[in-house]
Amino acid sequence: MAHVLVEPVDDDRGVANPAIAIHDPLFLRLALRPELIGAILLVTVTTALLLSTPTFATEGNLLWVCYSFSVIGIATLGMLLVFAPADIDFAIGSEIGLAAVVAGRIVFFHPGATGWVVFAAAIGSGLGFGLVNGLIVAKLKFNPFIATLATSFIGRGVVMVISENRNLSGFSPGLLLLGEGKTFGLPNLLIIFIAVAVLLHVILGKTVFGRRLFAIGGNANAAYLSGVRVDRIKIQAYVLCGGLGGLAGFLLACRLGVAEQSLGIGYEMDSIAGAVIGGVSIFGGAGSVVGVVIGTAAMAVVRNGLVLLQIGANWWRDRCRSSASPASARCSCCLVANLISPSAPAWGSAACLRLIAQSTCICPTRVR
Repeated sequence: MAHVLVEPVDDDRGVANPAIAIHDPLFLRLALRPELIGAILLVTVTTALLLSTPTFATEGNLLWVCYSFSVIGIATLGMLLVFAPADIDFAIGSEIGLAAVVAGRIVFFHPGATGWVVFAAAIGSGLGFGLVNGLIVAKLKFNPFIATLATSFIGRGVVMVISENRNLSGFSPGLLLLGEGKTFGLPNLLIIFIAVAVLLHVILGKTVFGRRLFAIGGNANAAYLSGVRVDRIKIQAYVLCGGLGGLAGFLLACRLGVAEQSLGIGYEMDSIAGAVIGGVSIFGGAGSVVGVVIGTAAMAVVRNGLVLLQIGANWWRDRCRSSASPASARCSCCLVANLISPSAPAWGSAACLRLIAQSTCICPTRVR
């Protein structure tokens, strides 16, 4: 049995932390390579879907997974850039929606515009959005959680104004081919995502900017004392994150062939989940592009599996109602409600508990 001893290390307050003994080599590998957890999840879910439904391995379904995986993956790569210095960007969904609507408005009102003009406008909107977030967080010293959450709502309002509650269509055949076409048998979106991932892997691993980005996440004060311009690096990270959000929104609009104000809603949580599953630390200083790719793929496969197995939000409620008999069906809500006497006062904790049980009961013989 392997035995690894980590020596005590002084923290920022000068207090020595006790030594941590890791006896299991598996736990040590998982601690050193957290993306392995995402890889295990990906392999497990993929194997389960291959055994449970034959539809998963069909070409059409795999293409759907690749399309979903690629767009969300680009946004998750942007989230990696802001997670590395211990920040967060809740506005990534609004950045995606804004870029999509900007591209849609140009092709809708200016049909003669070239694809490069549409692409530049979409990317520019994302870069500008990211610059605003970076200035608010780095220069005005707002909490990144609160700041980006606020700008996400503002951005969503701007999307509604720009779209004018319309479905903006009119994308040229070239743009539609970019979103739906294939090259060498692979979807164009997947090729673009791989290219962006490789480029970002080189930037984070081989450049001064990448090393400084993770250094800020590890200890911002130490990085500042070492000569790193912390504010400047953070602003650059937010700008790049916004640019990747703009790219994801542009590709999403090209894929669908229409831009509407609802595009990008919920993508911030998907990108955060994909990054965390891939081993990216929300406290900064740790993460990799490989982990993001694995985590995003796991999220896409899980989402696809839920669709194939027809598991929705009310799956457990519907299953209980269809499988349980009226005489024997009892859930935990029934048990809680039945333990409380009906003659109990209509106020206080007992009444509140019974009210909650009655409102959440899923049994056919619902308690009253």
